[in-house]
Amino acid sequence: MLSKYFRPALLEKIAAKAGTPVYVYSQELFLRQVRAYKRAFRGLDPLFCYAMKANSSAGLCGLAAREGFGADVVSGGELYRAVRAGFKPGKIIFSGVGKTPEELEYALKTGVLFVNAESFEEVQELERVARCLKLRAPMSLRINPDVDPHTHKYITTGKLGSKFGVSFAEAEKIYLYAAASRWLQPAAAQFHIGSQVHSARPYALAARRLAAFMARLAAAGVRLEYADVGGGWGVKEGSEMADPALLARAIDGVFAGTGLKLILEPGRSVAAPSGVLLARVIYRKRGGRKNFVIVDAAMNDLIRPALYGAKHPVALIGKGRGPEKTYDIVGPVCESGDFLAEGARLREPAPGQLLAVYSAGAYGFSMSSQYNSRPRAAEALITGPSSWRLIRRRETYKDLVAPEL
Repeated sequence: MLSKYFRPALLEKIAAKAGTPVYVYSQELFLRQVRAYKRAFRGLDPLFCYAMKANSSAGLCGLAAREGFGADVVSGGELYRAVRAGFKPGKIIFSGVGKTPEELEYALKTGVLFVNAESFEEVQELERVARCLKLRAPMSLRINPDVDPHTHKYITTGKLGSKFGVSFAEAEKIYLYAAASRWLQPAAAQFHIGSQVHSARPYALAARRLAAFMARLAAAGVRLEYADVGGGWGVKEGSEMADPALLARAIDGVFAGTGLKLILEPGRSVAAPSGVLLARVIYRKRGGRKNFVIVDAAMNDLIRPALYGAKHPVALIGKGRGPEKTYDIVGPVCESGDFLAEGARLREPAPGQLLAVYSAGAYGFSMSSQYNSRPRAAEALITGPSSWRLIRRRETYKDLVAPEL
């Protein structure tokens, strides 16, 4: 159980000092997940590029950087945060469907490992930017391998018909174009089939297709250095991730002996179990046949239940009263979709009691907003059995209007 990393007495102290809602992360568990990847893939010696979109907090990113990880970024802002957090530019991959010319220039000036392009027009724009800077741009293509990982439609990205990547046929033409260009340096080929993939089989299928394609490119004179198999290894809410050794064995059987350097982009699987969202009970009420617990966290703090139908385990910090009942855990935002959990089994909580939403370390704070003019939550990092530190202060009302003119 994840609760062993989040001791109730310490959570009470954090909430009393930092206020609620507050995201609380476990350094021990985050590093445990990071090191599980390193251990599973030690025979392949890949470059791990932490997917910043999962959680871009400097407090966590700094831990990954010190473990030797690189970063996978999808915006100029994430690139800025990655460098600031301590990731070496030569270990940073710049991905994303719609990079602007300004972002491409920023990436090349920063010295990223490569730009992972997703269309021919983007490659042409990268070439133009590189020509203006008078340098060769290291580049990759995100290839859509047309593999169905059987996950939620919003996080399935490896099927043809999605906005992501290009087909193998188009990729071959683009690589031949890039290889003939004075300003482009083909360096890698990449796929990312989606998120919450709980089987290694889709990876193995996509990897075989990628390896065969890269072999055809090499025969045509375009020799790439890196094979990037993306991220998306699944982790169930309320649990640590499955052993990535299953994934390592599937991929090793494809790329062993090819001479290609392997890249993986873990994000959610590392961060999700490592965080909880703490909220405080405000009111209780009954509506029709439902029991509601109203807390001071809302969908603007954690949108995954409303957006993806994610079912995060919730638990009271301290004892409730009476027998267990079924509750919907809802927040103050003026939307019917404002819920953190539906049908949660809890003893009756008291007003002011703390409630923890588990597996909230990924796509929690990073997707939070100021909707309903609610300041965003604070973030804290547990650094030892009884120690913690604030890694992001709570926003104030002044922060809400600070950018306005």
